[in-house]
Amino acid sequence: MAQVGLGSARSVCAAYAGGGGRLEVEGSGAVPGFHRSEQLRGYLTSHMAEAQPVDWRFEPAATGDAPTPDRVKWHFKLDPYAGGEVRTVVPPYTDDETFAVHRPITIEARLYLNGKYRTLGKKKANIEGAPDDPNLVAAVVSLTQQLMSRSGAHRSINNGRPDQGQPLR
Repeated sequence: MAQVGLGSARSVCAAYAGGGGRLEVEGSGAVPGFHRSEQLRGYLTSHMAEAQPVDWRFEPAATGDAPTPDRVKWHFKLDPYAGGEVRTVVPPYTDDETFAVHRPITIEARLYLNGKYRTLGKKKANIEGAPDDPNLVAAVVSLTQQLMSRSGAHRSINNGRPDQGQPLR
């Protein structure tokens, strides 16, 4: 029994000391081309790994489970579209077809370690949506690098205070 407790303490200490561990990935909000939260979580997990953060592994969070203490929580918010979407003669989003319209979106990723909020990364992008959108891939990879870099996750861990960013509403 003592070994289990000691191992847990070591893994938490390793995460706080500046490197690594397993993070579960959660995703919420409106992303064109994604119809299920499981699909979005799998997509985020795959592209976060492309950022190649040292010693960090990502896994999609299970549906309906209580949040794990070590996680990255993504939120997507479509920004107002100035392309005249109010006066459209075409039905919006017919199936997966978006007619190659780029939509402005705000992406927010929050890092939680040991159950505590640590840091926030935010990015604006213009995306078409769907899993093959290169702009969405680039935004996810870039934001992951920012969040998991020494100036992101490790900065907030080392100074003991989380960033004070406010979540999107």
